[in-house]
Amino acid sequence: MELSSVDLYQLHWPGIWGNEGYIDGLGDAVEQGLVKAVGVSNYSEKRLRDAYEQLKRRGIPLASNQVNYSLIYRLPEQNGVKAACDELGVTLIAYSPIAQGALTGKYTPENPPTGPRGQIYTPEFLTKLQPLINRIKEIGESYNKTSTQVVLNWLIAQENVVPIPGAKNAEQAKEFGGALGWRLTQQEIDQLRSLASELKPV
Repeated sequence: MELSSVDLYQLHWPGIWGNEGYIDGLGDAVEQGLVKAVGVSNYSEKRLRDAYEQLKRRGIPLASNQVNYSLIYRLPEQNGVKAACDELGVTLIAYSPIAQGALTGKYTPENPPTGPRGQIYTPEFLTKLQPLINRIKEIGESYNKTSTQVVLNWLIAQENVVPIPGAKNAEQAKEFGGALGWRLTQQEIDQLRSLASELKPV
């Protein structure tokens, strides 16, 4: 890559037998000038706080915690991770922000996904999802935005959240960029949250 340092270096999963050594390794990388910032991924509230304190003792901030977070998968709000990130100044990086395409209207009860996704987004679940999908589309049309852009904007509106959708091509990357530079109203944010509140993927 011909880089003298990496902007962000993250641990992908917590260690099974403990995390102190991994976190020390992150700190070493910062002190050696190999990376500019360090983060973790899929860390619970407790492990997040432990990592934060361990790095803090060396004067190193914990930059991020990358977790599964979307309009229909809001576990980080329920298990204390989002609140801890907000309190500590740790950016929450949201992976699967469009729920593997389920929030874009890509799938319908008549056209569910195949493979492993089909076990999560079943025809029954997709039927329950339709009122939310329809409202997302309506809101998007009012802003001249796609459903994908609405869903990403909803996450951005949660503050301290950076969604990272996976772009397969330049066209998708351009679409994702259209989630920036505007904002849903609080009423729209609350309405989407309410419609999604009873939805639980398998």
